[in-house]
Parts: sequence; C-alpha cells; structure tokens
Amino acid sequence: MSLPTFRPSFALTATRRATLRMVLGGAVTAAALIGPWAQAAGPAAAYPTKTIRLVVPYSAGGSTDILGRLLAQKMGENMNATVVVENKPGANGTLGCDQVAKAPADGYTIVLGDVGCMAMAPGLYTKLPYDPLKDLTAVSLVARSPLVLTVGAQSPFKSMAELTAAARAQPGRLNYPSSGTGGPNHLGGELYAMQAKVKTSHIPYKGSAPSVVSLVAGETDFGFLTAVTIDSQLKAGKLRALAVAHNERLASLPDVPTMDEQGLKGFQADAWFMAAVPAGTPQPIVERLYAEIAKALPDPQVKPRLDAMGVLPSALKPAASADFLKVEVAKWREVIRNANITLD
Repeated sequence: MSLPTFRPSFALTATRRATLRMVLGGAVTAAALIGPWAQAAGPAAAYPTKTIRLVVPYSAGGSTDILGRLLAQKMGENMNATVVVENKPGANGTLGCDQVAKAPADGYTIVLGDVGCMAMAPGLYTKLPYDPLKDLTAVSLVARSPLVLTVGAQSPFKSMAELTAAARAQPGRLNYPSSGTGGPNHLGGELYAMQAKVKTSHIPYKGSAPSVVSLVAGETDFGFLTAVTIDSQLKAGKLRALAVAHNERLASLPDVPTMDEQGLKGFQADAWFMAAVPAGTPQPIVERLYAEIAKALPDPQVKPRLDAMGVLPSALKPAASADFLKVEVAKWREVIRNANITLD
C-alpha cells in the first residue's frame, strides 16, 4: 500500500496577496527613507573615532590656552575620546585660525579663536589668508572675558566720569598701554575714545605684563585689561578698577560698576573666545560639538576656574554664534577704520 504524497500549496488568497504587498511596500519605503539618512548621519553617528585636535592660536599659559585645556579635558571625558590641545601662536592668532580654516571639514580639527583672530583681524589685514565668516563655521561663542577700565593706585581718577572729563579737557595728553598694536587692549581704548568722544594716546608694549607694570608705575594713565591680567595687582592695592566694559558686572569684581552704569551706554569690549571648525563640517557634528561645550562649561571642575579668571561662560548656539561674529566683525572694522590702524 503506497503512502499519499504531500504537496505543499503556495497558492495565495487575495487577502494574503494584499498583506504581502503592504509588507513589501512598507519595507521599500523604509529603505528609501533610512538609506539617505544613514548616509548623511553615518559619520556623525560614529563620531568621534579618532583624536580631536583643539588648536589654540596663542602660546601656552594665556587665557585662551587655559580655557582650551579645561574644555579639552572635560570634552574628552564626556565623549570618551582624546581631545588634544595644539598651540599654534603667531601673527596675532591668525596663523592658527588659518590652519584650521584649511583643515579637512570632518570635525577633528577645532580652533578656539578669540576676538583678535576672528573679529579684529579682518579689519587689520588687507591680505588675511582666511575669511572667518566664510572659511570657518561657528560652533559656539564659548565665553567672554570683559576688559576692565583700570588705573594705577596713585591715579587721581576715581571714576570713569573723572577720567573722561580729564581726557576732554586735555585732548591727546592721557595715554594708555596695550599688549601690542591691534589687540583687544588697544582697540578697547580706541572704542572708548570713539564712543566717549575723547582723544587719547596709545602706547604699545610687548605683552600684557609690561603694560600692567606701566600702569602701576604711573607711566600710563589708564588701560583696558582683562580681570585675570590685573587680579594680583588689584589685590595688592597697586591698581584700581574703575569700570567693567560689559553689560553686566563680574563675579570676581562685584563692586566695580559697568561702563554702561556710569553713563557710556552700550559700551562693550570683550576678549571673547569662540570655537569654530572648517566650513563644510557636517551640521550633526557641529551640533554634537556644541552640546559637549555647553555640557562642559557649567561643570564644577570648570566653572569655578572661569569665575576666578573673570571669564563669563556663554555657550551660545551655532546659529546665534555666527550672527554674533558678523556683528563683531562689523563693529571692530568700524573702530579700526576710524582709528586708521593697519598691520600690513
């Protein structure tokens, strides 16, 4: 007796055919949607897979370098990655900024620029090898270090109003030091002269230290210096802070009023710091870097250090940082043109 032969049936009912078409159609649609997204987000999703270079366009030990190393350490810890600081000083910070502007746009090279190489340089150099508005993409205005209007302890000026009155009474007699022509200390003084409608004289020194010494010795009459630069001399009673060149007081100098409070409305001169990457860097990577910076700044290992330096954390978002940079470039270009300054 032979056994019956089993023949499986592959016939599909109308309902099964409709269901299969829905499943296959959904899979095709999903693939169509996921494919391009995966290609665009793939590098960002895996980022970072190698060492990130944070270029500081100044020598080690300065404010930019200190901030850069604090960020590099904390970002590296949070991203489970290696973030190394590379100091590339030269030409008022423009060498380091130029190097990053010409680096691959892959998120592995970042510059921590400052107001000098990012906003003042375009007005100071007619042949600047990079355009910070076109060749770099702003990640975040990281922090601001407001300049402080300062005089020597033996100065007769006890307020900004007294200083301004004396400058108006004797045009060109009062002088101020800077760490070099075209830097924030210099242009802060020029901005003051322009907005206060006074005429003063600029005396450039080679670095911040000798400019501070000149104020202490009475060789210069006033200066615009950062809080960290004058901190020890203020505590020793050798300098006196008259006003903060910002729209809010500093935590490290709570009793020193702003210049706005003393009548020079809207006056603001910051030695700010901005993180940027080469133009063309994928936006997801830019956003990731911004998120890591914003996370690092309030960290208890970072924030107290910034407060002590008179540095105000900002963590401005990428688009807002780009807008801020445009305004600053235009602002300082006007000051430079008005003062007829060039470094070429």
